Amino acid sequence: MVSSRFSSFPKHYLAAILVGLLGTGNILSAWLVYHPTRLFWLKHHLPWAVLRGSWLGNVFAGSAELFLSWSLGRRKAQAWRIVVLMLLVSTATSLLRGLNYGQAVVNFSILVILLALRTEFTAASDPPSVRHGLVTLAGTMLFAYLYGLFGFYLLDKHFHQHFDFAEASRQTIAFLLWSSTPALERPNRLARWFLDSLAAIQVLGTIYGLIMVLRPVIYRRTVLPAERKRAAEIAKRYGRSSLAHLTLLPDKIYYFSRSGNSFVAYTLVGNIALALGDPIGPEEEILQVIAEFTTYCGRNDWHPAFYQVLPDYLSAYEACGYKILKIGEEAVVDLHNFTLSGNKQKSLRQAVNRMVRKGYTTELIHPPLSDEILKQLREVSDQWLRNQVGGEKRFSLGWFDPAYLREYPVIVVRDAGGRIMAFANIIPEYQKKEGTIDLMRRKGGENGLMDLMFVRLIEHFKEQGYDTFNLGLCPLAGVGEEPGASLQEKTAHFFYHHFNKLYAFKGLRRFKEKFAPRWEPRYLAYPNPLLLPKIALAVVTANAGGSLWSYARAWWEKRKLA
Repeated sequence: MVSSRFSSFPKHYLAAILVGLLGTGNILSAWLVYHPTRLFWLKHHLPWAVLRGSWLGNVFAGSAELFLSWSLGRRKAQAWRIVVLMLLVSTATSLLRGLNYGQAVVNFSILVILLALRTEFTAASDPPSVRHGLVTLAGTMLFAYLYGLFGFYLLDKHFHQHFDFAEASRQTIAFLLWSSTPALERPNRLARWFLDSLAAIQVLGTIYGLIMVLRPVIYRRTVLPAERKRAAEIAKRYGRSSLAHLTLLPDKIYYFSRSGNSFVAYTLVGNIALALGDPIGPEEEILQVIAEFTTYCGRNDWHPAFYQVLPDYLSAYEACGYKILKIGEEAVVDLHNFTLSGNKQKSLRQAVNRMVRKGYTTELIHPPLSDEILKQLREVSDQWLRNQVGGEKRFSLGWFDPAYLREYPVIVVRDAGGRIMAFANIIPEYQKKEGTIDLMRRKGGENGLMDLMFVRLIEHFKEQGYDTFNLGLCPLAGVGEEPGASLQEKTAHFFYHHFNKLYAFKGLRRFKEKFAPRWEPRYLAYPNPLLLPKIALAVVTANAGGSLWSYARAWWEKRKLA
């Protein structure tokens, strides 16, 4: 059992741990391990500068190995190249600074292991960032040298010394190589400040440059119209969920399968590649597309996650190494069995009749929508948004865009005076005979307004011969209630019950319960439990339109009102 678990442990993680431990050992060894006899022998055969330089090289290589071990755990190819170089340096310096054979053997052994695992480290760094990082490193060294040169030359009296330009240059180079000289042993306060500032410039510039060199690939390329057209053709042919149409909105990026018949629609939040729903394409390709997208993300140092996936393909995700977390339930009305008659639907029937008596009517407006209609819809939407936490949402929902709304049917509810008080736009599911809506917005607080609109939508979809009507996702509904629920689902269940006042999860479920739907589970497929907090933040950020500022602003405004 133990051996099987060990063999399943990712090799790149093992290499990262070994390099991190080795880096720590190299640093400690440089400071603590001392062999007088060996050092005495080396002093007779090597210049002092070589001995001093080998000590500095050992410390520098160990620091780099420790710093880069995290990037090795991310499979970074750039980190692998630098660590291999540092292992060569630390192997040589272990011998030069004190004939430390044991340490040299350990360094060389791990070097051999890294070379054998070369194919494990394939994650790319962002090319423009790599160039920027290398320029930063070179620029930092040049600036630090010039800063030190003129600093030592102008501040020599504060060191109680006389430095001409040649000596100032020598002192700068020695200091930047961490090799202080006797001339720097009696600085006053201003001289110490100068030395601290020079060290800060070197260290901060080096760290920033390395971070840029190891940065994940950033998606910069605009999605071409031809790619969106290609995705639309695939969605129309194979789309079979309420999310299919939303994958075509302009906030999505596409990964197309090697066959060209399938795609994954995703957005990039940091280094989280968050896909909306399942891949769209032929069912027999789903497993292959998931595997391809996972490999593609790995090469770019991204962590993939699939949001709101159907139960149909859970085994495919698990086969590709993903964990599964239930995130809510989607309400789906069976149009063949829905009726307003009977005691169970008495309150809904009364609400609809009451609205009709008050003069409320509904109208289905076919595309293209006129500018006047869009203006009235905008007024409803703006008032609705003023009452929402965080404003307009995106990613798993559409947003108010005149060009988007103009092209699809819209159902509106008018009051007795003919003013539009609520609306919803109807979007296609393509291959599934299921009615779906996206935006649902209302003006005013009249009870029964949305009841009337949904009942009329149900009647419309029944007339069109649809089998079902999708009311959308209820986040966290039904999560963590099963006896064998995971710790993650139980945590989500706690959130559902204790944060209801902030997000109104339960109110949304109660409203949809009126229409007697069946509840279908939806899931998050994610690669590692440790990434869940980061993925959850990516979901919130994507739904907020790529920035959490709207949530922060809404929280601050509510705090001021309180």
